[in-house]
Amino acid sequence: MRKVKIIIILLISCFVQPVCAQYSQSKANHELLNLIRSEKFRLILPGAMRDNNVDMWIHAMRRGDHDAFNIDFGVDMGFVIFTDHGDRIEKVVVGIECCAKIADESLYDAIMGNIDLAKYISERDPKKIAINMSSLLTHGDGLSHTNYVELVKEIGDKYANRLVSSENVITDFRVRRIQPEIRTFANICELQRQVMETALTNIVPGTTTINDVYWWSEDQLLKNGIAASYYGGRTPRVLHSEVSKPSEYKSYDYKFQPGDLISWDWEVVHLNMGTDYKRNVYILRDGETEVPASVQHAWERGLKAREIIRNEIVVGHTAGETMKAVVAALEKAGYVYTPFEDTPRDLEIIDALKGDKKSGFSVDFHCVGNTGNSEVAVGPAFAPFRPYRSHFKIQPNHLFSFEYMVHTYVPEWGKRISINFEDNHIVTQNGVEWLYPPNKKILLVNHK
Repeated sequence: MRKVKIIIILLISCFVQPVCAQYSQSKANHELLNLIRSEKFRLILPGAMRDNNVDMWIHAMRRGDHDAFNIDFGVDMGFVIFTDHGDRIEKVVVGIECCAKIADESLYDAIMGNIDLAKYISERDPKKIAINMSSLLTHGDGLSHTNYVELVKEIGDKYANRLVSSENVITDFRVRRIQPEIRTFANICELQRQVMETALTNIVPGTTTINDVYWWSEDQLLKNGIAASYYGGRTPRVLHSEVSKPSEYKSYDYKFQPGDLISWDWEVVHLNMGTDYKRNVYILRDGETEVPASVQHAWERGLKAREIIRNEIVVGHTAGETMKAVVAALEKAGYVYTPFEDTPRDLEIIDALKGDKKSGFSVDFHCVGNTGNSEVAVGPAFAPFRPYRSHFKIQPNHLFSFEYMVHTYVPEWGKRISINFEDNHIVTQNGVEWLYPPNKKILLVNHK
């Protein structure tokens, strides 16, 4: 019996360690997020409101309905109200319940339960009140119809007539970056790069499946303290195979083969930041030591386009102005503009080039940062299918996806290859700066 007790004690000791003796990554993450919140409130919030002539910003959030700004504000329900008093921005959270969560109460001047909201607003008498309703931005449209009706009823006609969309305030608050955000985003991007490139270059032809690469990589995120994303469809895909049919390599259980050219579009979400970029790999066939010449030529056409584009993206220009400048510069260099509009017509435009030696190109420079998803992220986007983002200006420290497609004819295949180049970078007063080593080459896998 004594031996059994000793064994039990030893087993328990393997799992129970002195808590105070361990470094807490969770606590460090919490502190980093609170630093970002505090600095954004101090450095970014005043300008975001004043540049849009907003005296009060009310952001409504409901329990059980996750809002895009829960993490930004460190609040899971209630009204977050910012009021410009000229010399300072008053920050309060109202309408919360006893069980509501506040990441750090010191971020706010007051945390209150239900109050007379009409009285609170009238005492401050704002001329313009921004609220989170928007037909433009998903992240700026969190106010439900029910909440809106209740808000209007509570504050009365006088102040209801002063309500405007907070979409411009939200955009400026998000896209104006502080250094802790930039460092956090760059670190996540670099981790993703290492995981992706390791996963792709360790493919074993005939054995490794598409799902193998994906799930191994998600496991690496878990080992690094990052919750797996589980985004279906974010697996590697075969652009061209010398031995397999499309019906075969579109299966998640497809085993990669020599002669496969692979592209992987993946995103990592961590600490309120989201990435979105790609890597490419080619599996060498017998006798090959490098990528086939025609494919390498297509790749180099893409790299040349990147340097041309890079010079046209500058702070102060709108997304629309930038797109026009990029198109003009590439056409001057001999590329053919094939507007990508995310429709079947895209392929028709590209195929119309047929065997022309000129490369076609399409652009999709969308914003990233708090999310890698281009459809819901806020800020400027230079793409023909996002005209509602074209009026936004590129502001200093703008995080964006440097994404474009170059379509080049491959004689051996009798068709064009469309290679999507994408990395996540930053636009500073110096121009486009790389946050981590960009995609410079097609990675190689030797099947032997």
